[in-house]
Amino acid sequence: MRINKKITAVIAVFLLCLASFIPIFAIDAYVTVIYRKVDIAFINKSDSELNSVLSESNTDKNYYLVENYTMKKIRRLIIDQDYDFAMKADLIVIDNNLDNVEAVELYSTISAALEKQKEQERLVEEQRQAQLARFNEEKERQKVVLEKKYNVVETPAGDVVYVKNKEEKFSANWWKTTFGIFDGNLIVDAGHGFNSFRYGISADFVYEHTFDKMVFGIDAGGQVIFLPFSGDDSTMLGTFEVIPKLGLGKYFQVRTGVSGVMRFNSGDETNLQQTVVSPIVGVGLAHVNLGKITMNMNADYLFGHFAYSGLNFAMNSALNFAIPIAEMEKFKVSFNLGAKDTLFLRSSGVENRTGLILAIGVENVVK
Repeated sequence: MRINKKITAVIAVFLLCLASFIPIFAIDAYVTVIYRKVDIAFINKSDSELNSVLSESNTDKNYYLVENYTMKKIRRLIIDQDYDFAMKADLIVIDNNLDNVEAVELYSTISAALEKQKEQERLVEEQRQAQLARFNEEKERQKVVLEKKYNVVETPAGDVVYVKNKEEKFSANWWKTTFGIFDGNLIVDAGHGFNSFRYGISADFVYEHTFDKMVFGIDAGGQVIFLPFSGDDSTMLGTFEVIPKLGLGKYFQVRTGVSGVMRFNSGDETNLQQTVVSPIVGVGLAHVNLGKITMNMNADYLFGHFAYSGLNFAMNSALNFAIPIAEMEKFKVSFNLGAKDTLFLRSSGVENRTGLILAIGVENVVK
C-alpha cells in the first residue's frame, strides 16, 4: 500500500512538471514563427513586410520578444553600415510602440551615421567625377594629337581607327615650284615722296632633302616688275635669290646665300635704290600646318649693303600660305597667297617695296 502511494506521488509530480513545460514550448514555437517572418522581411529589406509582422503582433503579450529580436537585427544593420534600411526598420518599431525609448534613441544615432555616410559618398563621387573629367580631357587632348598625326579611318562597325602617320615620308626628296600669275607691288620712296603701284610676274623653286635629324635644301626664285599702273619713272624692277638652307627641328630653318634687288633703265627720272646684290643670312619657318593650309615665312638680312653708298640697311622678307586644290598619286596642286617685302634704310629716307602675290604651285607627294 505504501509503495502504491509513492508511485502515485511520482506520477503526480511528473504530470505537474509536464503541464508547466507545455506553455513554454508553445510560446517558443509561436515566437519562432514570428522570428522567421522578421528574418524574411530583413532579407528582402521590405519595410512593408516588417510593418505587417510587427503590427499583427504588437498587441500580443509576447510582443516584447519580437521587438527585442527586431532591435537586434537593426543593430546588426548598423554594424554592417546599412543605415538606410536600419532607419526604416527603426521607424517601424517606433510606430508600433511609441514607448520604446531605445528605438527612439537609436533613431538619432542612425540618422547621424546616415548623414555622415552620405557626405562621404558625396565626396567620393566628387572625386570620381573630377578624375573622370581629367580622364576625358586627356582623352580629348590625345584624340586631337592623334588626328593631327594620323589619318582617321572609320570601320563599318562605326569604330575609329588611326592609321598611317601623317608625318611619315616615303621619299627623302621634296620639291615645289610656283608661278605668280599676279604680282602687285607697291613702291614707296618716303625720302623723295614717290609712290608707285606696278604689276609683275614671279617664279619660285624649292628643293629639300630629309636626313635623319635635319633637312638640307635650297630656295631659288625671281620676279620681274614691268608694268606701272601709277608712278611711272621709266624703270623696271626685279629680284632674284639663290639660298641654301638647313632645317633644324621640325619647322625652323637657317638660310645663307645670295640675293639681288634689281633696278633697270636707270636715269634722271628716278630716285629709287640702284641694284643691290648681296650675300644674306636669315631664318625661316617651313611646313607649318594650319589645318589644311601650309604656311612658310622667312626673313633675310642683306649684309652687303655696306658696299653701297648711302645704304644703311637692307632686308628681305616673305610670307606664303598654300591652300591645296587637288592631289594626285604623285603630285599636288595648290593655290598660293603670298607677300614679299624689301626694306631699304637709306641716308635719304626709307624705301619699301611690298608685293602681293597670287600663284599656282605644284609639288611632289612624299607622304
